Amino acid sequence: MNVLLIILGIISIGYDVTLISLNPGTFWDNVFSFTHIWLALGAYLIFVGIYRIKTRHSFWSIWKRWLRITFISLASIAAVISVINLIFILTPDVVTIDDKAEHVILLGGGIDKDGNVSSAVISRIEKAAEYLNANKDAICVVTGGVLDWLPYPEAPELKNQLVKRGVEPERILVEDKALDTIQNFQYSCKMLAEYKGVSVQEILETPTAVVTSRFHLRRSERLAKRIGFTNIKGIAAKCPAIYVLHDYVREICAYVKLNLRILFTGEPKSMQFDK
Repeated sequence: MNVLLIILGIISIGYDVTLISLNPGTFWDNVFSFTHIWLALGAYLIFVGIYRIKTRHSFWSIWKRWLRITFISLASIAAVISVINLIFILTPDVVTIDDKAEHVILLGGGIDKDGNVSSAVISRIEKAAEYLNANKDAICVVTGGVLDWLPYPEAPELKNQLVKRGVEPERILVEDKALDTIQNFQYSCKMLAEYKGVSVQEILETPTAVVTSRFHLRRSERLAKRIGFTNIKGIAAKCPAIYVLHDYVREICAYVKLNLRILFTGEPKSMQFDK
């Protein structure tokens, strides 16, 4: 058991290193990466394994009874909340290639220090291109700004990749200011309204498809509906297998955070009355 804990710890740290190496950012981007939860977990498992070998008893046994009860209670609540949120994450509204949408919003999802998009984002681009090439009347907004510690906005590269896959450049609008999913929808909506010379309300009521990774789709749809989109569905892109565990753990945290934000602030609010 002790050796197993150490092995699992090493695997967890190796997972962190692998994720960072697959999509390298700048120094500070790497330092503050969410992937380091696996580093923390690995360090803890190794510590516990070595502690058990040296002391011949478990780390758990030195905790006071009230502390153990508190930890178990909090861990149980966290597990139940995580499972409930995961159920929602796994059940998005998905559009088919034959469903017509006038607008397509392609969400960015990561760019490295050299300006290259990740394999997960390439999957989103391919799904968007497939839909746009089958629905020639649809207008696409590619959205993604300059994230902390990274030198390039993501949106221009999204457009470049779509054009390489046969999508006409005049059908692609570039929104390169958004820093999160809420801004992705807000800024894309305003850009479409300005491009078409119509009101924000009309864009919100027009059939729209959002393209993102499957794990991110349900939260994206929920945010879009809160912002005021009344006819939106998702196009789900596959997530590379190496990222699946990490992405779903991160998405559970993000979905819980969104629920707390809505509960305590009521944000995000609808754009329906914006001009």
